[in-house]
Amino acid sequence: MTRLLLDELDRRLIGALHLAPRATWDDIGGILSADASTLKRRYDRLHEARMVRVIGQADWGMHSTAMPIHVFLDVTGETPLAVLDRLRELPHLQLLAQISGDYPLYAVVHAPSDAATSEAVDRMFSVPGVRRVNALPALSTLRRGITWDPQLLNGTERADLLRLTGAQPEGIATATPPAKPLSEAERAAVTLLMRDGRSSAASIARAADLATSTAHRVVRRVLDEQWVKPRLEIVSEWLGFQTPFLLRLRVAPGDTPDVMRRLDQLPQTRLAVHVASDMSVLCAGLVTDRSALAVFVDDELARIPGILTVSTAVMLAEPRRYWLDRDRTSGLGEFHAPALL
Repeated sequence: MTRLLLDELDRRLIGALHLAPRATWDDIGGILSADASTLKRRYDRLHEARMVRVIGQADWGMHSTAMPIHVFLDVTGETPLAVLDRLRELPHLQLLAQISGDYPLYAVVHAPSDAATSEAVDRMFSVPGVRRVNALPALSTLRRGITWDPQLLNGTERADLLRLTGAQPEGIATATPPAKPLSEAERAAVTLLMRDGRSSAASIARAADLATSTAHRVVRRVLDEQWVKPRLEIVSEWLGFQTPFLLRLRVAPGDTPDVMRRLDQLPQTRLAVHVASDMSVLCAGLVTDRSALAVFVDDELARIPGILTVSTAVMLAEPRRYWLDRDRTSGLGEFHAPALL
């Protein structure tokens, strides 16, 4: 599939779907002053070209009782990309990246349990070419990737879309299961919404063999309970964000919660994690180019008290992010959705 060139309406549509991935075409059209049928055609064309996809971000408690592990890997006797290809075959890998710095590879493991996490990390040691594995357990995570805003719209449009969805800050992520076990209908809806966050109740009714009225009720509950949150995915470079980055921060004792909150408020960041390490905070984000990253580190970070040292890495390749394979040339690939508990 040939990559399409994004025009201004494409970019505004993508900006709207980042903020309101499940909004109706009529609602988006009213805010963007665009024809709803035109927007649907644009989305279908971009989706077919593997340029955009709305998936569902499942609440951690739906698929795991454990927190993620952030893993840095050193290699020997092989190129980093060769080892990266081998790592792709391992289970429970939410993210894979080649990065600059002392450890050329970075991964996030989110297995269904602590025992499965230990096994998944242990298997990394047996991958040919892996020399060292530095596993950093997440202690707390501020998830913001789902609400990250590429800022392709004006302030009024952004405010109207956020008002439409009633979007709330992500806050601290936890692996807490629902208070009551899900019904079979609810499990089916969660699974289908994870794979297509814009699935209608009617399509879920057909796929799960449910009455339409039951599907409407179940889908509403799944979304209201936030067991699944729709999120838009795109190869970020195609929007002009050429430099994904990863920061490892040494933070003064007692300042970690405030530093993470301040990081979470910056438009360049997508994730802030407190990890068990001497470099106690990881921060991932996106900027347009490396000069913008230099400005971010020297200006934005410098304003945050409590940060003692900063180690900056550029993500040179990111073939998987949030369970979804992606390629700068061919676009979005397979979605490795985690299995429900």
